[in-house]
Amino acid sequence: MHVNLVRAGFILITAHVGFIGLLINYVEAYLPAFLIRSYRYGKISVNVHQPIVEKIEVPKRWFKHFYVFAAPTLSYILYLIVRKYLWEDDVPKYVLWVLDICLGPSRQPLVSPERTFLAVFLFNLHVWKRLYETHCVSIFSEKRINITHYVIGFSHYMGASVALIGESQGFFEDSGEQFYWRRITYLQLVCAIVFVLSSYAQLETNFILSNLRKNEDGKINSTVYKIPHGSLFEYVSGALQITEIVVYVTLSAILWQSSTFHYVTIWVIVNQICTAMLTHKWYIETFESYPKSRKIVLPYIF
Repeated sequence: MHVNLVRAGFILITAHVGFIGLLINYVEAYLPAFLIRSYRYGKISVNVHQPIVEKIEVPKRWFKHFYVFAAPTLSYILYLIVRKYLWEDDVPKYVLWVLDICLGPSRQPLVSPERTFLAVFLFNLHVWKRLYETHCVSIFSEKRINITHYVIGFSHYMGASVALIGESQGFFEDSGEQFYWRRITYLQLVCAIVFVLSSYAQLETNFILSNLRKNEDGKINSTVYKIPHGSLFEYVSGALQITEIVVYVTLSAILWQSSTFHYVTIWVIVNQICTAMLTHKWYIETFESYPKSRKIVLPYIF
């Protein structure tokens, strides 16, 4: 039986994280402390002593590692795409072998070369920007995260990388699809513009958060959490989360014919909404002066 491991993996982590996220948001008082501490991290973490859980936690700043891995990986994938579509060279056999293992040997060439090129190029911009953010902009506290978050982070970028090209025309044995710039549609270009604007808004959001921990001279003087203001924070608590959701939704729109990448997007939506709900609740409970007009993740709606 041929199994799409990437699709199955994202279905499992979406169901797992989404279900626990709902429990944490609505019936947290009835849940065991080890489960709560394992799920929560960063500003929404809980200070509950759990010796077993504490032993499998790593610093939150290790989020940087995701992009040390993802940025070069996506750059290599972009190189493969240029090599195949523009230079009309063959895709290395080991790449096809990896794709067959991850998506199953019955995978189909569903996505055009133009859509693949555009999606991979945009995702490259995003992960390199995230590498810059995590290393040069974000100021991490001493908070820790469960090792499962760390593993899921790497799994996300590995699975997303495979899903980007695994169903693309040209990434199959003896496949010789032609690339034509004119087949890039206006709708795809609109999605690309929205993608870039959302990724930029995320960068702006991270600058706002980091500036909360700096003095007037730009030097770090605190790692405590404060109420952010400006940009998307005037409308929602989950400014980082809504920008991440838009990034993946626009990628899904570009890769519309794909049967796998949409599961990556669904996972991102579920995970980011659960996080945004907890973040919004934390702000309200922590700051009496927190603006009541702010929504969770969708301005004026939710």
